[in-house]
Amino acid sequence: MLLAEVIIPLAVEGAYSYEVPEALRVNCPELAPGCRVVVPFGSKRYYTGVVRNLVEEGEPRKVKSVEQILDARPLVSAEVLGLWDWLSYYYVCPLGSVLRVALPSGLLPESKTTLSLNPNFSSDAPLTATEVQVLDTLSSLGGQAVLVDRLEKLLGRRLTNPILHLVALGAVITEEELQHSYRPRLVRYLSLEPRLQEDETALSEVYAGLTRAPRQAMVLESFLRLLEQSGQSHSGSLHRSLLLEHLPQSTAPLRALINKGILKEVLAPKSRLELREEEEITQSLPSVPPLEKPVSLYWAKTIRAKEEYLLAQVKQTLQAGGQVLFLTPTVNPTPSSFSFLSRLMRLSAGQTYTYHSLLSEALRVETFTRLSSFTEPALVIGTRAAVFLPLARLSLVVLDEEQEYLYKQQINQPLYHARDVALWRANQCGAKVLLASTTPSAEVVFHALRGKYALIRDEREDITPTVSLPRLTPIDLKGLRRSKDMPYGYALSPYIYDRMKAVLAEGKAVLLLQNRRGYAPYLLCNACNARILCPHCDVSLSYHQARGMLLCHYCGYTESLPEACPHCGATEVETKRGRIPALRQVGYGVERVEEEVQRLFPEQSVVRIDSDSLASRKKQLELQARLENEGADILVGTQLIKGQSVWGEVGLIGVVQLDAVLGYPDFRSYERAFQLLTQLRLRGAEQKGGKPEFLIQTNDAENTFLSVLEEGDYEAFIRKTLSDREALHYPPFCRMTYIYLKGKDARLLGLVGLHLVRYLRALLPSEQVSEALSPEVGRVDGKYIQRILVRRPLGTSYREERVAFRASLAQLHTTLPESRRVTILFDVDPL
Repeated sequence: MLLAEVIIPLAVEGAYSYEVPEALRVNCPELAPGCRVVVPFGSKRYYTGVVRNLVEEGEPRKVKSVEQILDARPLVSAEVLGLWDWLSYYYVCPLGSVLRVALPSGLLPESKTTLSLNPNFSSDAPLTATEVQVLDTLSSLGGQAVLVDRLEKLLGRRLTNPILHLVALGAVITEEELQHSYRPRLVRYLSLEPRLQEDETALSEVYAGLTRAPRQAMVLESFLRLLEQSGQSHSGSLHRSLLLEHLPQSTAPLRALINKGILKEVLAPKSRLELREEEEITQSLPSVPPLEKPVSLYWAKTIRAKEEYLLAQVKQTLQAGGQVLFLTPTVNPTPSSFSFLSRLMRLSAGQTYTYHSLLSEALRVETFTRLSSFTEPALVIGTRAAVFLPLARLSLVVLDEEQEYLYKQQINQPLYHARDVALWRANQCGAKVLLASTTPSAEVVFHALRGKYALIRDEREDITPTVSLPRLTPIDLKGLRRSKDMPYGYALSPYIYDRMKAVLAEGKAVLLLQNRRGYAPYLLCNACNARILCPHCDVSLSYHQARGMLLCHYCGYTESLPEACPHCGATEVETKRGRIPALRQVGYGVERVEEEVQRLFPEQSVVRIDSDSLASRKKQLELQARLENEGADILVGTQLIKGQSVWGEVGLIGVVQLDAVLGYPDFRSYERAFQLLTQLRLRGAEQKGGKPEFLIQTNDAENTFLSVLEEGDYEAFIRKTLSDREALHYPPFCRMTYIYLKGKDARLLGLVGLHLVRYLRALLPSEQVSEALSPEVGRVDGKYIQRILVRRPLGTSYREERVAFRASLAQLHTTLPESRRVTILFDVDPL
């Protein structure tokens, strides 16, 4: 018997064995690892998995059978399957979780439960009101099968328990139905009936028989003429819409020809991919030597120099016949004609593919399937998920702005970093990796300085002229408030207000950075001093005025803005200035800054750029159209603002609150702040309208970070950072892994933490394993959290550590079976 080891797209370890029936083997003789198959899993559910291996066994054994083979040839190559195995091992997560991330969900259809009434049901057992409502709803639908989620939507509530009871009674019948979220686009083609395609005499007779139907004869004549114009014989086909363009308004003559058996209409799939034929770049690109080492860091002086160098390397690779994977932190839906991405797309002679979350599921599916069999030179531009795309001739992987945190998956397993995945994949297939940045991360600089990566720095002034950065002017908010020159409740100081007026009067734009989402970070009651907290997390709810809601940034919980304090019930409090609302909005989010700017400059056009305004493809297109067509006088945004096409003539860049940039409790906070602000200064310095002013408001004007930032020497800063981290034994001088324990039972969570720490310390040096402690936010989405920190010294192989992780988990589940109620996640190399 032939067994297929199948990876199931669930958080389950390893692959599961299924028998391949003889009938399926005959119909799909090329079944091989990498093909998708539909298999049963559990009592009734069906999932689409990927064949990991095929094994011939002489002795038959009782296993479930493959239900359906979806691919005539492998969709996933052996190289990509090996990548999945490495990801599962390195990031300590189930192989099924890797499959979920690596393939578009449209390629993994799974079954959903449908319900229908049992016509023979009769019972005297009492039913609840909800169960009666379920039966009445199924009856009103004519007894047809309906999906459980649709039934729940109709009744407006969860129906798990009522349905289970009705199934047990035999009142309803359940079936599993495979649901395909991806549907190919079908278009109508017209062709002559087969008997007329080769028989000219028969075709002439048919044409002559239409003398009494001149409109039908005209349609047939148009069809044959268009076939000839397209270079096809009578056996060819024509897109129906092309013929309709040459017809009068009525389609009756065409329908008559189809009904008479003269023309035949067929449905055929048509790709949604529209590869644009871009004009080639006419300007000359710098001549660059080919990359020598497997991994190179291009540390650019200016953004323009970095872009020119990347264009030259990509063009060189494509001309040599290779495929290029170009990773970026974010991708605009439609890059403007003068942007770097637009210039990049013009390098590949039309073979450019984009891959990111803003694309429709259908486009992601068709991009994946197209690339799985594509061997010509091509350029793929995408975000971190694009690192999993099948590329048979991958020659170069580029990570632009490699320091960006968006390359790290932060929520769902595997918690991978696209840079590390790209390094491993390129090493396996012999491709080169090019990391590029004007402010590279400390880890990458460390490897470049010690020779592991090639360090490329173009020192020729004619190619990369030195750009002087805008001078920084700090504004002491604490001092201004102490001297009463700036009242509380305002985000903008009088000085920055005056400078904004002057710059706007010159016809230049103003850019304000406030790196905090929403309107206010939290609400405080003036009566009882209590904050409004998320009911599911140990954090305050943030107020988002654009939605009119309080929002939890951890679990997504929302609620309306209350009129009274939920703790003490107060609606107002008495003060020296009279009665005021009890609830006070504390702090400044980007929405609050936007409101203040609109109040101070009512005649100016104000645009906000943050994760809310860029949350969907539609919003991004609307924002881009507004910026390109109308422009903006004042731009207010979070750090996402630096990647937008706003750098025309900015006369002033203002950091509303430096403390919001530095305040993240992490050893990388100063590095991230330096990178962000240096990027803003560089973009401002390189714009055509001259250097802007750069003002920084802060509550800590004595912070030494300001003087270091003013000097603008990123290399000196990063070397000092590396020296400090070596003394404190932080990355890159060690590798870190956070082990998160999550559960609703705090007592069980503490017990599991104690056991797991003990097992880990028995296998690893005890000083490398911390106690299980609560992180800064100790409860998220109703689950308590504990975190174990494991450090691995530099130069030590990760394999010993992974063996210890898996062995400790196995021992934990054996000695403490209830530990399976606790979710355990490994965040390897956390950010």
